Amino acid sequence: MTANNLVASKTHNRIWITTDAASYDDAGFICTFGSKIRPIPEWSAVVTGRGNTFGLDTAARELTRRASSFDELVAIASRELPLIVDEFRLYRPFELNLAGFFRGRPMIFFIRTPGDHDSSGMGMRPYLIFPIVAPLYAPWPGDVANDVAPEPDDEPDEIEAGLLALIKLQRRVPAEDGYSRVGGFAELTTISPDSIETQIFHRWPDDRIGQRMTTEH
Repeated sequence: MTANNLVASKTHNRIWITTDAASYDDAGFICTFGSKIRPIPEWSAVVTGRGNTFGLDTAARELTRRASSFDELVAIASRELPLIVDEFRLYRPFELNLAGFFRGRPMIFFIRTPGDHDSSGMGMRPYLIFPIVAPLYAPWPGDVANDVAPEPDDEPDEIEAGLLALIKLQRRVPAEDGYSRVGGFAELTTISPDSIETQIFHRWPDDRIGQRMTTEH
């Protein structure tokens, strides 16, 4: 239930991403805190996603190594990701979001491995690369988010404020055990055609390694 929110705006020629920082074990106990953004500065692109952290890191590294541009990264992902999964035995499920400028336009692409991770909400077939036209918000915290989730044509400060409000709501979505899976800190990443900027724009100071995360703000 890692928070992973992406907005690609043609109006502003920019992509906004918010992620939380907590990595945890199967029981929800925090193992580490860290950025979930894998930047590719030479392409003004990033790879992020949800699910197994080792799988995400390995797939992002290997896909980037096998491509020479963001356009090529998108083109080879469906072919190369299953090969990477087999080569490195990445059998715990994960999904990837590739965010960058595809044919000059800000775009987000979704691809997943076999398993139960599918934030697209569309029942996407594993290893199928798919362009995400609307913003991608995961996990969706229910109807309460309708009033805060930003749209791509909103003003930049409204998009950032909406993403902050949204990730605070996602913190309050419990897993089956009643504990949150969103925590540590909230990171905002902004991608323009010639730069990637990141900032921490919220912290949950009571979160501790070895403990579970509550659903409190």
